[in-house]
Amino acid sequence: MKRLAAVLVFLCLGAAPASAQVFGQFHPAHPIRNGDNLWGAYLMLGDRVDDVGLLGQVRFSSSSSFDWGLQFGFNDAGDGSVMLGGDIRPNLRRADSEFPLDLAFDGAIGLTIGDEVTVLELQPALLYSHRFPLDGGGALSPYGSIGLDFMNISRDDDFPGDDEDDTETEVIARFGMEWEATSSFAVIGEFAVGNGTSFNTGINVLF
Repeated sequence: MKRLAAVLVFLCLGAAPASAQVFGQFHPAHPIRNGDNLWGAYLMLGDRVDDVGLLGQVRFSSSSSFDWGLQFGFNDAGDGSVMLGGDIRPNLRRADSEFPLDLAFDGAIGLTIGDEVTVLELQPALLYSHRFPLDGGGALSPYGSIGLDFMNISRDDDFPGDDEDDTETEVIARFGMEWEATSSFAVIGEFAVGNGTSFNTGINVLF
């Protein structure tokens, strides 16, 4: 337990100056339970979505150590924007008696399309988590990630010659918790810093 606490403190402190999928992490670093697939629905709040957004995702397990996902949603940025994304997530290490954390790499791509702006993002991230089984069934899994967000922002102006492109890089850190309420249903909540601040909450359902 002391080793787990020390590792979590180190990761949180290392991420504090500031992933996972471009739009959020939404799931701990461990593989999807039982090799199942997953669908999720999330409410997004904060700077990332200009106040509020809705996102859905579906994830597929290709093996016991590899899953991938697709995301689709809407947000309130400008006059409203569409969010499209996808990611791959190979598992790097499972928690055991020698090392208390699950580790995974996530390589994500995301596209946000608005009325006069298009944002293309690439986001490699390191994910970590630990699953604590509960006596009454279910489990709690604190999780987090730290990654780099490479953004290309294209703005379309109504006046010819006023269009512009900009490239930015941000460090993104996320911290969250998943509660497994049943063997196939879980609730998540997570906070993110970097590229503004945001909070996501929603459900994950295995199928």
